[in-house]
Amino acid sequence: MAQKSKTRKRRKDETLAAALDIGASKVSCFIARINEEDGHGPMAEIVGVGCYGAPGHMRGSAAVEAVETAVRGAVEVAERMAGEHVSGVIVAVPGKHVRGRRIGVDLEIAGGVVAQEDVNDSLAEGMKIATPPDCEPLHAIAAGFKLDGEDGLGDPIGLAGSMLSTQMFAVGARKSYLDNLADLIERCDLKVEEFAAAPYAAAEAVLLEDEKELGVVMIDIGAASTDFAVYDNGALAECGGAPVGAGHITRDIAQIFGASLAHAERVKTLYGSALMGPGDEHRFVDFPQLGVPGETARASRADLCEVILPRLEEIFEMVADQLPNDGMRRSGLRRVVLTGGGSLLVGAREVAERTLMMKTRLGRPAAIAGSPEAASAPGFAVCAGLIQHYANLGAERETGLGLLNQSPHAGKRSSVLGGVESWLRAKF
Repeated sequence: MAQKSKTRKRRKDETLAAALDIGASKVSCFIARINEEDGHGPMAEIVGVGCYGAPGHMRGSAAVEAVETAVRGAVEVAERMAGEHVSGVIVAVPGKHVRGRRIGVDLEIAGGVVAQEDVNDSLAEGMKIATPPDCEPLHAIAAGFKLDGEDGLGDPIGLAGSMLSTQMFAVGARKSYLDNLADLIERCDLKVEEFAAAPYAAAEAVLLEDEKELGVVMIDIGAASTDFAVYDNGALAECGGAPVGAGHITRDIAQIFGASLAHAERVKTLYGSALMGPGDEHRFVDFPQLGVPGETARASRADLCEVILPRLEEIFEMVADQLPNDGMRRSGLRRVVLTGGGSLLVGAREVAERTLMMKTRLGRPAAIAGSPEAASAPGFAVCAGLIQHYANLGAERETGLGLLNQSPHAGKRSSVLGGVESWLRAKF
């Protein structure tokens, strides 16, 4: 069967897309076939999924080699499952490296009737204005339109008017960071087809349309950082990240109880909780002491909870500090959706509700045809969102107003290894 899939001919109306999410603890890769079906629009089918551990606590040249190995490993596993070879990937940019800005753009309508080209020109001009000089644009998302001062419009295309005003949210990332990320990808014999903001991708995978319309905060708890995206009135209103994640909880456990990072991660996964339960003071966990063979320390699960809870509260407080402070916009946020591997920690939802004072649920990626059950875990939300968004772009893919159509790094071969190392130091 594997040999047959390798020789399978792709239909003319079929596109192959590969998504890559480089995290501090793992690298994930999804490969999908995007089928252009008459009357139904583009449909995605997951044909390959790969995941490879990336030890984020390493430094220097060892970290470069570890991440490169993880990228190669994740892509190779996905390729074997898909029976396909990919040369280019859509790469997620972590929230802590993206910058967003809300702006308005006014455009005179030459023909007297709004056309798709007018909307595209408005978004393209907005991206230029909103992107700082040291950044490159990633997304331009329309939040609303006015035509000759009249607001409350949905799709303005085909309406008569002389002045189109577009309210939009533009997302960019530092050029130096993207250069370093592209260098890393190209060292793995791949090219960057497009960059996309990770929080935007995760939100596309786990949020419901009604949640976006009513106002919601998506929080993606990763290992080294926590991304967030805010939606209001159906459009992205803010996104970013905090440099603290579930891996910091692991480090706290290792430092306080004298254990190795690997054992601390195991204890966190099996016994960790942010909620103290009845009898936890009398339930004990053993911690083999780091560097002292044969010596073991014992702590109660209540002690473990007292280590986990403050760090988890800090994560949500750091996200809260970055939420929009506009009174009307802030008052409309009543719901939180948690995703990412760290969201699976027992008690995370309850702590989020108490800290942010918003109704909270756990978000899993919406099912995509062909996707294995394991790929529907919160930790794969970014890859799933990249594939979904790529499929949903449709005609917009040609305009580059969603994901960039052509990365400035595509086809470039890097010979500057120092850039990769600098990027890794900043990330880990």
